[in-house]
Amino acid sequence: TWDPAMRDTARAYYARFSGLAMPSKREGYTIKELALGTAGWHVALDFGSGLFVGGEGLEAWEARPVGKTNTTRMPEGLKLEVDDSAEATKVIKRAARLFGASLVAVCELDRRWLYSHSYHTVTKEHKPIEIGEEYKYAIVMAHEMNYDGIMQSPNHISQAAVATIYSRMAVIGALLAQYIRGLGYKAIPTGNDTANSIPLAIDAGLGELSRMGLLITPEYGPRVRLNKLFTNMPLVPDTPIEFGVWDFCMRCEKCAHFCPGQAIMRGQPTDKINDTYNREGLLRWPIYAEKCNDFMAQDGSDCGVCVRVCPFNKPPAMLHEWVRWGVKNTRWLDSLFVKMDDWLGYGKRGKTSDFWSS
Repeated sequence: TWDPAMRDTARAYYARFSGLAMPSKREGYTIKELALGTAGWHVALDFGSGLFVGGEGLEAWEARPVGKTNTTRMPEGLKLEVDDSAEATKVIKRAARLFGASLVAVCELDRRWLYSHSYHTVTKEHKPIEIGEEYKYAIVMAHEMNYDGIMQSPNHISQAAVATIYSRMAVIGALLAQYIRGLGYKAIPTGNDTANSIPLAIDAGLGELSRMGLLITPEYGPRVRLNKLFTNMPLVPDTPIEFGVWDFCMRCEKCAHFCPGQAIMRGQPTDKINDTYNREGLLRWPIYAEKCNDFMAQDGSDCGVCVRVCPFNKPPAMLHEWVRWGVKNTRWLDSLFVKMDDWLGYGKRGKTSDFWSS
């Protein structure tokens, strides 16, 4: 980060996968869990663009020049002529799912969600982000994180569940970008960099915004990570969805209650900001980003307690499908659904020994 106020926190945050963090005797923080988390980041950090940088490695904005590598490529000059954008959209979505995306949708690229600058964590260089006007669409992908791993949060097993998906995202984004280039169009794959993923995912109809600041999907709740790809290929945008998340979050507050860093706001949503890392004018529950990062830096691992305790974070089951239907169609029962979640004991942290023996 280029913010001096966050520099020490950022260094402590990165220590857990950069050879500076040491294992301990705490449950979930021993050498076998630390190694698991570190391994999970391997592709994302060593072959991707390092989470926040963008434009490098697997997430390069253009195909590598001929002669630089032995990279696979299509013959020069070929192009798929798109006569039916709806059919082209189906093709792209099917390819994304084949490559490994759990969910995929399309939206028009709203340039309000683009970041103004990029920052390179190694070279310390920062420069304006420039996305050409020809890039009219964003293909947004959601990737399910391992349920058992996330239920360990916070420790290095849950870190591995997060990290593994970031590594998969780098590969899946690279594959889809290369596919689109092979069809004769431009493609820019991005992870956490370049643009804010959550509003793009909302625009694409993958889910709704939640109290914890994360996207909640109908299929996996908040237990997903997001990446996106910008393209000039003619596609058909999807429609935003609404399935009861906003009203449910108004009544729930479990994420705020259990957040170990007290980084999630209680009460009503607001368009005001609570720290320098939020943006005014958007009605939502702004998170305290500094508190969130401070806790993870002190804990030495990734924290996903908010995801773990969220009532939308459930594995497939008939009961859970019934409750999801109820949240969407009987909003007046939301408070009962929250109490049921507590009564049934959901959201409790899993035992490390149970994870390794399963």
